[in-house]
Amino acid sequence: MTARMRIDPTQCRGHAICALYVADAVEIDRWGFGRVVEAELDTRQAVRRARRAAAACPNGAVVVTGGREQSGPAAAGTDPRAGAGRW
Repeated sequence: MTARMRIDPTQCRGHAICALYVADAVEIDRWGFGRVVEAELDTRQAVRRARRAAAACPNGAVVVTGGREQSGPAAAGTDPRAGAGRW
Protein backbone atom coordinates (compact mmCIF):
# COMPACT_ATOMS: atom_id res chain seq x y z
CA MET A 1 0.00 0.00 0.00
CA THR A 2 1.40 3.35 -0.97
CA ALA A 3 1.31 6.34 1.32
CA ARG A 4 -0.12 9.70 0.36
CA MET A 5 0.88 13.16 1.50
CA ARG A 6 -1.24 16.29 1.62
CA ILE A 7 -0.83 19.83 2.94
CA ASP A 8 -3.81 21.40 4.66
CA PRO A 9 -3.95 24.94 3.23
CA THR A 10 -5.93 26.20 6.22
CA GLN A 11 -3.12 25.16 8.58
CA CYS A 12 -0.10 26.09 6.43
CA ARG A 13 1.57 29.34 7.47
CA GLY A 14 4.35 29.37 4.88
CA HIS A 15 7.34 28.16 6.91
CA ALA A 16 8.38 25.94 3.94
CA ILE A 17 9.96 23.34 6.21
CA CYS A 18 8.18 20.58 4.27
CA ALA A 19 10.19 21.45 1.17
CA LEU A 20 13.43 20.82 3.05
CA TYR A 21 12.38 17.20 3.62
CA VAL A 22 10.49 16.37 0.43
CA ALA A 23 11.62 18.86 -2.20
CA ASP A 24 10.63 16.51 -5.02
CA ALA A 25 7.01 16.23 -3.82
CA VAL A 26 6.32 19.79 -2.60
CA GLU A 27 6.24 23.02 -4.54
CA ILE A 28 6.61 26.31 -2.65
CA ASP A 29 5.00 29.48 -3.92
CA ARG A 30 6.63 32.88 -3.62
CA TRP A 31 5.09 33.43 -0.16
CA GLY A 32 6.40 30.14 1.21
CA PHE A 33 3.15 28.17 1.14
CA GLY A 34 3.50 24.53 0.15
CA ARG A 35 1.53 22.57 -2.41
CA VAL A 36 1.89 18.84 -2.99
CA VAL A 37 2.78 18.02 -6.58
CA GLU A 38 3.57 14.32 -6.05
CA ALA A 39 1.00 12.99 -3.57
CA GLU A 40 1.74 9.26 -3.85
CA LEU A 41 4.86 8.15 -2.01
CA ASP A 42 5.95 4.81 -3.38
CA THR A 43 9.38 4.26 -1.81
CA ARG A 44 10.27 3.75 1.83
CA GLN A 45 12.66 6.69 1.69
CA ALA A 46 9.98 9.01 0.32
CA VAL A 47 7.52 7.91 3.03
CA ARG A 48 10.15 8.39 5.73
CA ARG A 49 10.99 11.90 4.52
CA ALA A 50 7.31 12.83 4.30
CA ARG A 51 6.72 11.59 7.86
CA ARG A 52 9.66 13.69 9.03
CA ALA A 53 8.18 16.71 7.24
CA ALA A 54 4.84 16.07 8.99
CA ALA A 55 6.59 15.88 12.36
CA ALA A 56 8.63 19.03 11.68
CA CYS A 57 5.75 21.22 10.48
CA PRO A 58 5.08 23.68 13.32
CA ASN A 59 1.42 24.05 12.32
CA GLY A 60 0.66 20.41 11.58
CA ALA A 61 -0.28 21.20 7.99
CA VAL A 62 1.51 18.19 6.49
CA VAL A 63 -0.43 14.93 6.77
CA VAL A 64 0.77 11.52 5.58
CA THR A 65 -1.77 8.71 5.28
CA GLY A 66 -1.45 5.12 4.22
CA GLY A 67 1.55 2.90 4.52
CA ARG A 68 1.87 1.48 8.01
CA GLU A 69 0.43 4.34 10.05
CA GLN A 70 -0.80 7.89 9.76
CA SER A 71 1.41 10.89 10.53
CA GLY A 72 0.41 14.42 11.32
CA PRO A 73 -1.45 16.22 14.08
CA ALA A 74 -4.50 13.95 14.06
CA ALA A 75 -2.37 10.82 14.46
CA ALA A 76 -0.34 12.29 17.30
CA GLY A 77 -3.40 13.47 19.19
CA THR A 78 -2.19 17.06 19.01
CA ASP A 79 -4.75 18.35 16.55
CA PRO A 80 -6.11 21.56 18.08
CA ARG A 81 -9.44 20.97 16.36
CA ALA A 82 -9.85 17.52 17.95
CA GLY A 83 -11.09 18.90 21.25
CA ALA A 84 -13.25 21.66 19.82
CA GLY A 85 -16.61 21.86 21.52
CA ARG A 86 -15.55 20.06 24.67
CA TRP A 87 -15.76 21.56 28.15
